[in-house]
Amino acid sequence: MGTKKLKNNSLREIVKAFKKYDDFILSTHVNPDGDGIGAELALGFGLKKLGKKVTISNSDIFPENYEFLPTNGLLKEKEDIKASYNVAVSLECPGLDRVGKMKKVFLKSKKIINLDHHPSNDYFGDYNYIDDKAAAVGEQVYGILLGLGVKIDLEIATCIYTSLLTDTGSFAYSNTTKKTHEIVVELMEYGVNPSEVYQNVYEVSSLGKIQLLGKALNSLQSDKKHGVAWITLMKDAFAKTGTLYGDAEGIINYARSIKGVNVAISFTELQNGRVKISLRSKRDDIDVNKIALAFKGGGHKRASGAVIEGSVKEVKEKVLKKVFEALK
Repeated sequence: MGTKKLKNNSLREIVKAFKKYDDFILSTHVNPDGDGIGAELALGFGLKKLGKKVTISNSDIFPENYEFLPTNGLLKEKEDIKASYNVAVSLECPGLDRVGKMKKVFLKSKKIINLDHHPSNDYFGDYNYIDDKAAAVGEQVYGILLGLGVKIDLEIATCIYTSLLTDTGSFAYSNTTKKTHEIVVELMEYGVNPSEVYQNVYEVSSLGKIQLLGKALNSLQSDKKHGVAWITLMKDAFAKTGTLYGDAEGIINYARSIKGVNVAISFTELQNGRVKISLRSKRDDIDVNKIALAFKGGGHKRASGAVIEGSVKEVKEKVLKKVFEALK
């Protein structure tokens, strides 16, 4: 890897970098979500149209509700990829550790391009394109593809739309902007069917996923005084339901939707004595990113997270104390 540039590159500089190189590996974060998946697929398809060599590989597999998206042979298992590439591209990763098991490949690659919309990004790339005003990384990728002169087709448009749909909470969150809607109009002109994408993402669930939701809702607790609600998922919940960590995506919104709740939290027990926390705020004056940063995490003002060492009980006590202090 070359000398790291601790700066934010312009869209023009990022487009120039993609034009310069020809061999890419693309990865999104561990337990991939709709934004990371849609963005990496769209970017991969676009680069392929330009005659570039493209491989997509992630630390974890796609949740089943994203299996409707085309991969066109670009998606490879970690065991089937090279040890290094000319350029490794991360999508929606505030820090390099977020690529998980792909980190070794990134460190061995000649250059790293870091595409993200989290304000807490630590600029770990040789090229960094960080836009915390973007509703999703898919929005940034769309701009890059246009800058590269890629002819957008239905497959690319559907992937970008999936990215925008999921990271804006179906265009309901405060990160949704006029620009977001303008892009959606353009994507629909390429033939995207919003109803079809929505049904695939949100209305196709396995029995195990519904059972996982049941376990999460059974764990629901709240503190009316502070306006906080939280859910807890132990690691055996995933084993018993035959689900993946990615299948818990969106469950926190049930806690967030409770009347009188201003902050929602999910605690998910991981392997090796770690706990993943997710934080959601319903008010602009409550910045959960600051809370996540206290635990070496990060994200956005109203949606953030971290992975913390310790038992679920220990982590829960620390995080709730910090949240209650922030709400005083």
